[in-house]
Amino acid sequence: MSSETPPFRLVVGLGNPGKEYDGTRHNIGFAVLDSLTPGSGFVRDPKGPSEVAREGEVRYLKPRTYMNLSGQAVRAWLDWLKLTAADLLVVVDDFALPLGEVRLRERGSHGGHNGLRSIEASLGTRDYARVRCGIGPVPERWAVEDFVLARFLPEEREKAATLRDRAADAIRYCQSRGISLAMTSFNGKTDL
Repeated sequence: MSSETPPFRLVVGLGNPGKEYDGTRHNIGFAVLDSLTPGSGFVRDPKGPSEVAREGEVRYLKPRTYMNLSGQAVRAWLDWLKLTAADLLVVVDDFALPLGEVRLRERGSHGGHNGLRSIEASLGTRDYARVRCGIGPVPERWAVEDFVLARFLPEEREKAATLRDRAADAIRYCQSRGISLAMTSFNGKTDL
């Protein structure tokens, strides 16, 4: 990362707290932050509530509000840090993308994702950046809710680990070179 202030001062990984959700598809946002900040140590903080790590001017946030209330934690931290939605980057699972695909966007709709829906409602805008991490497709006869809350199958774990690391690399690239260049370099590519 350059010595300049990075474009995203609050990087939020979405997921659900608790051991029962560790390793689930819905928690890929938490996994990406763990990959991005090894050794920096997340600590619990009552704002939100959340777990937070810090590297320089950047805060990494894991809301502990459960997915559907993620916006509460994001709003609390943006307010406390005196930041705007332009300073925010959200990492989220996306079952509409194939497993392993990373897609960055400068803004967009919630696309039916309850975590993004909560953030949009809390901030009153959809103008914030996001990194969508492909966990799909949903198999026939699976309910979406069951699929996203299930753990990766043994044969998917290597691809899921690659996805986690690729998304972390995309965030580092965003922070050093900007989201436009990161979109060109990462969007839709599964073999970087």
